[in-house]
Amino acid sequence: MKFRDYYFKREATISDADTLTIDINVKQPISYISIEYEATTGATSCLDREIHDDVSAIELVDGSDVIASLSMLEWRGLNFAERGILPRAVLTEAGGAKQEESCVIYFGRHANDLEYYLDPNKYRNLQLRLTHALTISATVGFTTGSGKVTVRAGIIDEGALPRKGQMMAKRVYGWTSAGSGDEAIDMPRDYSYRQLLVKSVLTLTTPQEIIEKVKLSCDADKYIPVNTYLEDVVDENNRRLGMAKQDKIILRANDGSALTDIYDIANAHARSLTTDRICFVELLDAEKVAIGLLDLTAVGVPAWDATARSNSVVVEGAAPHGMLAVPFGSLTEPAGWLPAQTFGDVKLCVTQLTAGAACAVILQQIRT
Repeated sequence: MKFRDYYFKREATISDADTLTIDINVKQPISYISIEYEATTGATSCLDREIHDDVSAIELVDGSDVIASLSMLEWRGLNFAERGILPRAVLTEAGGAKQEESCVIYFGRHANDLEYYLDPNKYRNLQLRLTHALTISATVGFTTGSGKVTVRAGIIDEGALPRKGQMMAKRVYGWTSAGSGDEAIDMPRDYSYRQLLVKSVLTLTTPQEIIEKVKLSCDADKYIPVNTYLEDVVDENNRRLGMAKQDKIILRANDGSALTDIYDIANAHARSLTTDRICFVELLDAEKVAIGLLDLTAVGVPAWDATARSNSVVVEGAAPHGMLAVPFGSLTEPAGWLPAQTFGDVKLCVTQLTAGAACAVILQQIRT
């Protein structure tokens, strides 16, 4: 077996807003494609803004055939569901600093899977399409002209076995939640399901406070592979994947708060990056962290610091990017995946609890 990396782009400068199209011009099997964005934060700060907020689509296409399509934050949430760890990121609100974020499109059950991979020879005009619009601002965004992108593929040079298929992921449905009632969704039946992810995002609200229950019904309830409460999905995700972790440098004074991308924080700690200051966590609420900041510069006279300082905050919890995963059997064993193509209809019923949340259903399938 031989593997190698191939760079389609390496820290290539990009326009502030653009749809970047990259030809997939290799012919060997591709195990995965990683995408990394970087940009310089505004001259003063970059408050509550990350690169993933500004990357609306990362897609693999073959002409009009959309093979895979998610936003960057959705790819990151899927990556956690696949591997139990969020992709690499450098998140900072400090002015004039470099912020970086990445995600990965896995075509196999894991990196360098010899049976499930992307075969470029099956397509005529295979392209990767990246759509972004960086927020340009001195205080709540990025510096104009500072964006760069790196796109790298993991190539199987030798040793690939006969191909059984490839993983693909798409956002199949999106809606704004209601305060009650069911959202009924017709699901695709073209390929088998590996896992289903439900995204529900509303500030200061955990996903299980937005959605009560999900039910997947095949052939009018003849077979019901999923019928579960979201609070139990949280527990199952924590058991199977562990807690998601995010590090971030925030600019806040005493009694300040910041929003993270972990929508059900269980643990957090903070430390000041300024001399003679003590920073600590005061309150957790869904994805929000509130801090206290003490000034110790006057010997024996501690005082609350009313000036915004650089502080490091680390949070752990469930629902990264508001997403929770429901797998079909083991992620590594095809026998447990749901053969949706064998049913006459497949419907998802989502029972809602809270209005106004941005909700979506993401589906990972096995394309043959």
